[in-house]
Parts: sequence; structure tokens; C-alpha cells
Amino acid sequence: MPIEGRNGRTAFLFPGGAAARPGTGRELLDVFPAFADALDDICARLDPYLGLPLKCVMFADDGTRTAALLDRESFAGPAVFALQVAQYRLLLSWGVRPDVVFGQAAGRMAAAYAAGVFSLADACHAVGTLARLLDGPADPAPRSSRPAGILDAYGRTLATLHPRAPRLPLVSDVTARPVGAETAEPEFWVRRAPLRWAETVRVLHGDGVRTWLELGPGDRLTRLLPHCLPDCLPGGTASAFALPRDWAALRSGPSTGRGAAQG
Repeated sequence: MPIEGRNGRTAFLFPGGAAARPGTGRELLDVFPAFADALDDICARLDPYLGLPLKCVMFADDGTRTAALLDRESFAGPAVFALQVAQYRLLLSWGVRPDVVFGQAAGRMAAAYAAGVFSLADACHAVGTLARLLDGPADPAPRSSRPAGILDAYGRTLATLHPRAPRLPLVSDVTARPVGAETAEPEFWVRRAPLRWAETVRVLHGDGVRTWLELGPGDRLTRLLPHCLPDCLPGGTASAFALPRDWAALRSGPSTGRGAAQG
């Protein structure tokens, strides 16, 4: 168990906003069968909703027309979801488990899966359906100009799912607080709001989180973490990891993270 229980509670972060670039995850794919098997499983569930096999798009040669599809929301969202869930299952295979999860925008459904709200089948159905709805003439239209009918149709799909109460605390990107019964409401998963990251950090830090682990294609949230940690609260070192950057250190069991920041 490289980091579990080493330094307070552990939060897994599933952000949106950073698109997977062509080849993201290649090192994990080549080295870890657990990651490769998980990614194959997830992509196989998403492919029926997409115009091309997702793995072909995710690992297309940079600069090709196929790789450029990652700039479209109809592929960007599924790619981030597949990457985050496969990373999550890889971490579980290493014995690294979260005490709390946070999901934001495109990462919200992956966080919900990790928290036990949705089965993998339901989460893939939601992500795939939204991708199919977005794959129209207006894609990649700005969020503000999306037809309301897309979100209405997405809400109708969400209403057919079978959410459960979170088995782990799931912190909302809309309220910066743990969620409960509202996970059963389709409208909850459609809502969008500006990222309340500083407030979320204060809440999680106050709840004993000292280890932060970001999943996905980048390290956006962990780079912001030192600017958000409260100076007035005790608690020692807050260790920050981003899986794409720090996977080797996480696997070997570090004493501190590259993104360590004082809390």
C-alpha cells in the first residue's frame, strides 16, 4: 500500500477540463496488464455509442485526423472517463484506495463510479449517450450554445439508471460538499457550475485529507493545491500526486510526493 493511511486521509480527484492528448496513458498501457485490461473493458462498453473505436482515437498518431477527434467533446468526454476509470482500477490493484472522491465536470461520472453510485455499465451508458447526443453538426459547440434538447435527452437517459447511495464520500463540484440523496435525481448530474476548488480543498482538508491524488490526463488540480491549502490549520505535510506524472513513485511507495505542499 504505497500511500494509503500514510498521511491522513486520501482524496482521489477526477477533474474535467483537461482533454486527453493522443497517446495519453501509453506508458501505463505498455507496463501494467491491469490498466490495459480495464481500458479494454471500458472502451468495449463505450464503442457502440461512438463512430470509431475509442482506443483507436486515444492512441492515434499525433497530427492525424483520427487523433484530432479528441478535440471534439463527443470523444474527449469518453476518453477522459475511460482513462480515469482505468487508472482508478490500476490503483486498486496496487492497494491504493480513497477515503473520499471528488469529481468535476467530465470527471464527475468517473468519480460517481468510484464512489459506488453507478455501476460501470450505467456509467458507460450515461457517458456514451451524452457523446452520441453531442456528435452532431454543432459539435464542438461552446457549452453555452448547446441546444437545450441535448441536456433534456441526457436527463431522460439518467432517469433510467439505478444510482445507489455513495459508499464513499463523494464531494460535489457544484456545492463543494459531500452529496447524498440528490444522486438519485437526474438533474444533479446535468448541473454545471464554476469550479469551487479552493472551497473544496478547505472542506476536505478540514475533514482530515492530507494526501491528494489526481487521475486523468494531467495535473491541473494538484498544481493549484498549494495556493488553496489553508495556512491556519495544523496537519503537517499535504502530499499531492498526479497519476500521469507520478505513477512510478506511487507504484514504488514514496515517502513524499513531487507535488508536496505544506498544509
